[in-house]
Amino acid sequence: MNTFYNQAVWVQWVIAIFLAVIGFYPALEIIRIAYDQPLFYLFFLLFVPIAQFATTPLFKLLGVYTYYSPMLLGYMANKKLIDLHSGSSFDYLWVMRKFKAGVDTRNRLLLYYLEGLIHIIEQIENGRIPNTVVITGTSYFFKEKTLHRLGFEFKNPSLSYRINLLANFIDLTWMYSVSQGKLQFPKLWKVKKASTTGGILFEHKEMIIDLYRKLSIRTIL
Repeated sequence: MNTFYNQAVWVQWVIAIFLAVIGFYPALEIIRIAYDQPLFYLFFLLFVPIAQFATTPLFKLLGVYTYYSPMLLGYMANKKLIDLHSGSSFDYLWVMRKFKAGVDTRNRLLLYYLEGLIHIIEQIENGRIPNTVVITGTSYFFKEKTLHRLGFEFKNPSLSYRINLLANFIDLTWMYSVSQGKLQFPKLWKVKKASTTGGILFEHKEMIIDLYRKLSIRTIL
């Protein structure tokens, strides 16, 4: 888990609230100025990365984010739906900063994603998550072939889903570039929505664990 959450709970709350308050201040300024100059609303594209970073600790403490590994979380996860997302820029800076950009970072991210899937499977085994739960995500990082082998099916994302990706373009670009070891823009227009169920994911347990073990050996080497 992100080492930030190893601190005393009250310390986490104080810092989380402070970051959230500071993080939302730019939004108020944008709205104030844009009242007379509407073009200033375009600055919300710059505000989104700030907001994502600033609200992460608070959303985790409030249960909006449920972490299955340090870099894989579910947004508003419940017994019917787990909407998976990569960790935010806050998680990225706390967890991934010790790894070299490029292959090392990319492999570590994949390990964390697989670790998260294994954790979900364990919760299904323990009865904490029903096998009927729908699990969704995007093909943003995994290759579609790999996700298909793990039991995921694909469909084109909705317009709102694409708008959300576009709003997070700055964060996605810099994090993707770090994982690639060079400036590279993610092909968001090619992203597809991946989905499966808890039962199907459980059926692929051995394959996921085997992939995790092979990647772990390669990463250590």
